[in-house]
Amino acid sequence: MIRINEMFKKLYKIGLVASLAIFLLFIFYEIHNLDNDRKRYLSEHYISEGVQETGAINLVASVLLDYRGFDTLGEVTVILTAAAILAFLVPITKATMQGTKFTMIVNQTIKLIIPYLAVLGAYLILFGHLSPGGGFVGGVVLAILPILLTITYGVEFSEYKFKPTRKKLVEDIGAIGFILLGLLGVLTGSNFLANGQANFGPGNTGELISAGLIPYLNLMVGLKVGAGLAIIFNSLIKEK
Repeated sequence: MIRINEMFKKLYKIGLVASLAIFLLFIFYEIHNLDNDRKRYLSEHYISEGVQETGAINLVASVLLDYRGFDTLGEVTVILTAAAILAFLVPITKATMQGTKFTMIVNQTIKLIIPYLAVLGAYLILFGHLSPGGGFVGGVVLAILPILLTITYGVEFSEYKFKPTRKKLVEDIGAIGFILLGLLGVLTGSNFLANGQANFGPGNTGELISAGLIPYLNLMVGLKVGAGLAIIFNSLIKEK
């Protein structure tokens, strides 16, 4: 009976993998068979109409946070899920990284560059709709701050400066804020995460306060990614 159950579990897992593979092959086959005119239509539309419709000079930001905003929500949800699982599985008190015995030069250099990294991360997030950058990149730069403190001074010092509960709160604010901003599109009678289509107004293109919801979505993504990656890093270097 035990062997039959084990065999059933193996067949079940193999069946799931095979089903997923067939599904993905079907999707890729359909995408491959799209005619070239339809493939070019979206890219040409983004390039020619992206600034006018969204108000974002950075067309990458307009795609990620307007045309494909729902996909971006899925991507940040992956980070949220990973951070939540790791924070739940690992202990809170014991850590394996106690800091590294760097020279005085390294320690002073870390203290010197941290403010610049903070400013750079904030700039990439706040000006993501105007220049190369955005919430993802800015969030990664901000995550470097607690990670540098962990590597240099140890987990205890890092989590004293950036408390785990506060990082989790910031991550939750980013995730919930992104969803609430997306619901504004529904309240205006348009679609979830709609921006230009919901008539929020792109403002004066090129100014900081422009591009409708995109700057605020960038901010939520930056908070979510920055806090999530910091939680994941510290969780991975802990042990039971």
